[in-house]
Amino acid sequence: MSKFQVKLSALVLSIGLAVAAQAADTLYTVKPKVTSLQAVPTKIMVVGNSYSYYNCGVFDYLWGFAADQKVDFQTAQATIAGADLDWHHVESLINPPGKSWSFIFKKDNEGRLFDAVLLQPNSMSPIDPRMVDNFKEWAQKHIATIRKAGSEPALVMTWARKGKPEMTKPLADSVLSVGNANDTLVIPVGIAFARALEKDPNINLIMPDKSHPTAIGSYLESAVIYCALQKRPIEKSQYLGGCEKPLDPKVAQFLRDIAWETVKDFYSWN
Repeated sequence: MSKFQVKLSALVLSIGLAVAAQAADTLYTVKPKVTSLQAVPTKIMVVGNSYSYYNCGVFDYLWGFAADQKVDFQTAQATIAGADLDWHHVESLINPPGKSWSFIFKKDNEGRLFDAVLLQPNSMSPIDPRMVDNFKEWAQKHIATIRKAGSEPALVMTWARKGKPEMTKPLADSVLSVGNANDTLVIPVGIAFARALEKDPNINLIMPDKSHPTAIGSYLESAVIYCALQKRPIEKSQYLGGCEKPLDPKVAQFLRDIAWETVKDFYSWN
């Protein structure tokens, strides 16, 4: 290879990195402090609201991906319509006072029901001036509760309203700021939605209410969470979504690719 070719290759690489950095800056400016959980979880609890329970729920998609990939992964979910984090008594969810949990899950040798607990806030609370302080307060409290129980916490970043892409950056930066302040992983679902729409503006991720996810949106949301927790892509999956809403295989592959590309770039994984 000539010196000219080497310089040209270096220039092309430099331009490519600059373009990638510029693209990232349009979606978020706060960089994640935590880039993975300490250990790949096998049992998780999702705590959230309708963004998590639409289309039979994130926990069902996560289980579907895991079953297809033959990965040991148990999931549970606690959601309330419209809820922000203060609506949930997280301590009781991850350490129930009764005995019914013993028929579904088994505690590990350290007495934990869940390895990781995902907190999905109200979709507006990270950027609504009336709600943001409450979001910060209860994120901090729940993260401390989760760690006291021996589990690892994570925050789920939600997406911009349909037709309002300008919401993506403030949502992302607000959740990232809270995650960084609490040394907590942030899962970039909102970034994945924006990237999917950049590649295919016609993809239907959001319901006519301009807020809640379609089955396509729930599939992407869950794929991002799965990739972030498992630290691996979802390749050649036969799982096309549950709840009697299987996706077109090409659409599902597109979403899985977006999920992995987003997670890998967001966390700067090699």
